[in-house]
Amino acid sequence: MQTITTNNKKWFVVTTKPRAEKQISKRLSAIRIEHYLPLQKQLRQWHDRKKWVEQPLFTGYLFVKTEEQLRSRVFEVGGILKYLSFNGVIATVPEQEIRRIRQLCAAAQPVTVQQGRLSEGDEVEIIAGQLSGLRGRLIQAGEQQKIRIAIPSLGCFATVEIDKELVHKTTG
Repeated sequence: MQTITTNNKKWFVVTTKPRAEKQISKRLSAIRIEHYLPLQKQLRQWHDRKKWVEQPLFTGYLFVKTEEQLRSRVFEVGGILKYLSFNGVIATVPEQEIRRIRQLCAAAQPVTVQQGRLSEGDEVEIIAGQLSGLRGRLIQAGEQQKIRIAIPSLGCFATVEIDKELVHKTTG
């Protein structure tokens, strides 16, 4: 007889204490809880030097993949405030959005995250480069164009500046 196991794990979003995302990530790894902390390299300026540092893409958020009945286990590590919820329902993030966020973090272009609704504009798709296949709304900005890519489960979007030759308008 063959045993069939189903994977009931889902991606959830937890909010963390301010500036504690990296420490919490290490502690989650130590107790073997699957999670994802999106990081992006940024050039930081101090009065005497510049340095590249990895900063969380979403400050105060971390993604945890676990089963419903084991959700409370993440609080064992400390520093986690709560699960993100909308209208009293704990938010889950589809695997496709996690892949999209991973793709954004791998981009060489700087990415900024803003809360709010998408602006009016053409629906576009990036057709070349590291972000190829991502779709979003187009906003004109100087010599280059900014693309806003929706991350609906977080109620936000990411903005990335990209060369206009790498984008085309989508149909339907």
